[in-house]
Amino acid sequence: MVPVTVRPRGFTLVELLVVLVVAGVALGAVGLLLTSSQRFYRSASQVLDVEDGLRAVAQLVPAELREASARSGDIVGMGRDSVTLRAMRSLAVVCAPPDAGAGSVVVADSLTYGWRAVDPSRDRALVFRDGDPTTAADDRWLNLAVTDVGPGVCADGSPGTTLRLAGATADLDGVPAGAPLRTYELVTYRLYTDDQGVSWLGQRGLSSSGWSALSPVAGPLRQAGGLSFEYFDSAGAATTSPADVVRVGVAVRGISTAPIDVPGRRASGRAYEDSVYVQVALRNR
Repeated sequence: MVPVTVRPRGFTLVELLVVLVVAGVALGAVGLLLTSSQRFYRSASQVLDVEDGLRAVAQLVPAELREASARSGDIVGMGRDSVTLRAMRSLAVVCAPPDAGAGSVVVADSLTYGWRAVDPSRDRALVFRDGDPTTAADDRWLNLAVTDVGPGVCADGSPGTTLRLAGATADLDGVPAGAPLRTYELVTYRLYTDDQGVSWLGQRGLSSSGWSALSPVAGPLRQAGGLSFEYFDSAGAATTSPADVVRVGVAVRGISTAPIDVPGRRASGRAYEDSVYVQVALRNR
């Protein structure tokens, strides 16, 4: 018999080179796709951050201003990039005759609406005093400090909350059951830049211990012109008098914290920017 030579199975050098080249091209394409996708999602996140920040500012600040009455002194300070105001925090209804001697008022729990519970260290109360129900000449809001909050019972036996008040509490004798009561805190909204150089809508509040430090609320915003206010009187002219303000214009300009890289976008390769402008009519004007 003629011996049969069995050659070992394997790959030639040429075949290995071909495989390596094909694999390199495929892996390179996958890497480019992953890198491109990563850039896109990172940029999309930056765009969403800016738009979410604009939306938050454009909702929060107008909501606070819409509850303010300049004629009643709710606008405390006006600036180009800041505003200080009495920010309404709750609305309630007096459900029992007030105790003027003790300076206490009971409000119905079922008719109380607000952002949070009344905080004596931060809030004051505005109580509507009707006085003589046959005339509006003596109607006014009593501006009183809140010293304590506790449980109470309405005249009809339903659950209520007792507010201990300080100030001209003798005038509570003209407050009937069914009168509205509002609570507010003094807050400032302004453009705020943190330690990282990023600008935000900043907020600080006044309490019994003084003004709190500014804290970021929404953003990011541009450092220059990221938040600006315009104040108009009843004739539509700009005014610097808090009592004459009828409308407030709020301009918000957002900017991403990093450049975006999205093909086809005008801002591709640089920071993304967007803006929104709203005008707010104040209460009772």
